Amino acid sequence: MTRSCSALGCTARDNGHSRERGISFHQFPVDAAQRREWIRAVNRVDPRSRQAWSPGPGAILCSRHFAEADFERYGLRRKLRRGAVPSRFPRPQTQTGISEFLAQC
Repeated sequence: MTRSCSALGCTARDNGHSRERGISFHQFPVDAAQRREWIRAVNRVDPRSRQAWSPGPGAILCSRHFAEADFERYGLRRKLRRGAVPSRFPRPQTQTGISEFLAQC
């Protein structure tokens, strides 16, 4: 089964095509404090309970949600730095459309 990035609106899938394009995938941390930081950064709401989204055991984020400085390089490989927190999340389409509409008024 192909896993998908947990960020809202992200279409990255953990498959060979994504990896060929240089996208890496990272599981949510086991450390409780850092895991909370990731959950806060992802800023998702569970549609059923209307509370903060809680990632399942296989939840992942793709490398597009981390700054380049969040990675350490080891030859051709790279690894997330200890303590790295995702920080790159584009605005959802609906918000972008609303702000553009308001700017025109």
